[in-house]
Parts: sequence; C-alpha cells; structure tokens
Amino acid sequence: MSSLIQRLLTAVALIPVVVWVVLYASEMTFIAVLSVIIIIGAYEWAALSGLQCKLQKMIFSVCVVGLANTLLNIDVQLLTYLMLLSLVFWLLVIMFIILMPKYLMNMQQQLVVMLLLGGVLLSLTFVSMFQLRQAFSYGADLLMYLLLLIWIADSGAYFAGRALGAHKLAVVISPGKSIEGVAGGLLTCLLFSVFAAGYFEVSNAFAFVCLSLLIVIVSVYGDLFESLLKRRAKVKDSGNILPGHGGVLDRIDSLIAAAPVFFASLLLTGIFV
Repeated sequence: MSSLIQRLLTAVALIPVVVWVVLYASEMTFIAVLSVIIIIGAYEWAALSGLQCKLQKMIFSVCVVGLANTLLNIDVQLLTYLMLLSLVFWLLVIMFIILMPKYLMNMQQQLVVMLLLGGVLLSLTFVSMFQLRQAFSYGADLLMYLLLLIWIADSGAYFAGRALGAHKLAVVISPGKSIEGVAGGLLTCLLFSVFAAGYFEVSNAFAFVCLSLLIVIVSVYGDLFESLLKRRAKVKDSGNILPGHGGVLDRIDSLIAAAPVFFASLLLTGIFV
C-alpha cells in the first residue's frame, strides 16, 4: 500500500474522531484524549532529544502530562504571561530559522535543555487548546477553526508546491517545502478565513483574517522546527504510530506553535470575549 493511500485512510479514520472530541465530547473526555496525545508526543520528543532508555522516556512523558494538567489550574494572569512568552518564543524561532538555519542545525544542546523545552512547549499546547475550547464565546468552534485552518493550509501548500514549487523555503532544514507551496496555503486560508469571519460574526473582520494568516505562517515554522529536530536526530519521522503519517509529533508539530500563538493573539486583540 502506497504512503499516500495510507495517509488518506488514516485521515479518514481520525478526522471524525477529532471532530467529535473537539465539538461534542465532555470536558473530562477532551482532557483525557488530549493527555494521551501529549504523553505520546512527549515520548517522541524525548527520543528526538537523544534519550534512549524507554523507562526514562515514559517517566518524562508522565511528568509532561502532569505539568500540562497542573497548568490548567494556575492563575489567569500568570497563564496570560506564559502565553505571551510563548508568542515571543515562536517569533524568535521563525527569525532564527529564516536567518540562521545552519547554526540551528549544528548547534549543540544539552539533553536536559531539550527535555525542558519539550515539556514546556507541549504543556502550553495542551493548555492553549483547552482554553480555546473553554474560555471564549465560540468555544469549541474556535478550536475547530484552528485545526481546519492548519489542515487547509497543509493541503493548499501540498498541491501548490507540487504544481508550482520551484523556490525552496528552508532548504537546509526541509528541502521539500517551497515558497510557492506556502503561498498556496496562505491563499486557500485567506478564502477560508473570510468565510469564517462571517460565521463568527467578528466585529473586525480584517484583523481576524490577518490573524488567521499569521497563524498559518506560524504553523509552517512549527512544522519546520520539528523537521529541524528530526534532521538533527537523523530520523525521517518522530514515530510510526500513525500509518502514512509517522508519529504524533509529525501530526501536531504545526499545532504546537499555532495553538499558543493563536490563544495569545486572541488575548491581545480581544477579537473574541
């Protein structure tokens, strides 16, 4: 069975589950499913960071999901500061990937630093997805919009890149990504965000569309950041749990960047209350 067919079959099986969990599942079910995803993602992150012992990777995964669930109960003001720091972090990541990709590829980093970074990033992804679903007026619809935005951007970039891709976006990190592909993803998401602005009845549609396009760009560099980790670890995929898709990190890499930035941006702009 070809990789493309495997990807399609896996997507067909998973998308209805994801839609149900996001839109209809109870709060406890949502947290439980998200916790499982974070545990597996943390296990894969530990492996990419160079941790070899399976027991140590499991202990790390449990610690990460414990931190993530603990952050659900922290003070709102502190949570806001953490999300704003996450926004700054990802903007710096984008800048470094654009300006210094070779430095990032060759930079030596301590295992403990990589594990701490992974624990924080995965925990903030967990918290931001939960808060998007709980804290805003459109709740689950807003989180579903974020997921659809990323999926549509990926699809638009894939087809535009295959048809028109000639100029590489970040050849040192991910030779397959092209500037034309990103442009295709942005164009499809522009159309989708204009439709979504009407659906959500936002008072400032222009700001909402601009924010959506920013999130698409951030999601692209979240993907590139994970590609950087994989190239440094000399592996093709973060895991093999999802046929045709690789590991959990391979599926949520864009979301790790996009979810906290989306949440932080909504807090800053006040588009939704």
